[in-house]
Amino acid sequence: MTEGDKKLSEAPPGRVELRSDVVAGLSARAANIEKKWLVLGGAVAVLLAILALLLLTFWSGGRAKTDGEEGFGLLPEAQDGGRQVTVSGLSGRSCEGADRRPVAVMLSSDSITRPVAGFAAADMVWELPVLVNDVTRLMAAYQCGRPNDIGSVRSARHDYLFLAEGIDAVLGHWGGSYHALNRIAAGEFETINALTNPFGAYFRKNHLPAPYNGFTTYDNLWSALTKLGYRTATEFNEYEFKDDAALDQRPPGGKLTINWPGAFRVHYEYDRESNKYQRYWGGTKQIDGGGDKENVAPSAVIVMRATNEFAAGPGGYNDVGVEGEGEMTVYQDGGVIQGRWRKNELQKNDPVHFWDGEGKPIKFTRGQLWVMAVEPGVEVDWAVVQEAGSSANPGVDTAGDVVN
Repeated sequence: MTEGDKKLSEAPPGRVELRSDVVAGLSARAANIEKKWLVLGGAVAVLLAILALLLLTFWSGGRAKTDGEEGFGLLPEAQDGGRQVTVSGLSGRSCEGADRRPVAVMLSSDSITRPVAGFAAADMVWELPVLVNDVTRLMAAYQCGRPNDIGSVRSARHDYLFLAEGIDAVLGHWGGSYHALNRIAAGEFETINALTNPFGAYFRKNHLPAPYNGFTTYDNLWSALTKLGYRTATEFNEYEFKDDAALDQRPPGGKLTINWPGAFRVHYEYDRESNKYQRYWGGTKQIDGGGDKENVAPSAVIVMRATNEFAAGPGGYNDVGVEGEGEMTVYQDGGVIQGRWRKNELQKNDPVHFWDGEGKPIKFTRGQLWVMAVEPGVEVDWAVVQEAGSSANPGVDTAGDVVN
């Protein structure tokens, strides 16, 4: 045994003497590890603080408390882009729950179903041909208006699906063309189909023969919409609205005629006092078929020129050119605004945009909007009513002129 081995064997058990350079190296490593843990701990603390702030913002409804509030558990007021939603984006009318998603319904234009129920309360109505011979059908959209009688409910067409999607509406319908039903079955659009009648949304009335006797109510449709799991808050960006023109700024009156054939012919008579357009169908004043028997009188009437051609495939269905762009005329406040309309052909959720002659979005008179897609070959007449001794109002066509 060497002298070194002897000294090592005699060292006290459990104690090892390390060289000074080893001790220094271990101390440096320990310091680095401690420093890294301090940095990591600081980052975790920051992340936890941010998460706590986000949770606090979420549970407090994204707004500061006001006096008397209890902190958490309060439902936030309806918001759209940071502002409170109080008016319908389809009509500019004020109502509770104006942030609700619109519900649209396909409605009959057939004479046997008149007076049709549900038009007076609609925030917006779309009227299009459903055949190339200009037999029409309508889609009424509800947001502030919530009638307890809507019908007769008819089948959907693909053109109406595009229009409903543009205003973020769930469409109620009783069947449809194969073009429409195929796209619905593919999951492109959210609808409430009476053929499956989810949650008993639809019912029949005995005073009319099938297929004209299908009816519903707003509450029925809204209940089905929520139970089907559809989104309930609107994502429609809204049209722009203004108040009625002052009475002394309104012309004496006028008559607007859309020369669709026979019973489908429509005309409106402008009433200066109410600033509304009383609607006539086939020469008969249109009264809502619901319980209140209200006049059907929109605040603004929009005529958009669009093609009406045969759709591809069997069945004799038509295709109305509601995507793309074209000429458009707005009748409101007793006057006439010439402009253009446009809807994106690829993005189905793009609404129909309405622009004046300068390319600016039109501000509609607050109240029901009624939009009609009219093919170029159908005459649209605006005849001005003039007071004795007065001349035609600037910007308004004279009696008998045709507005194309």
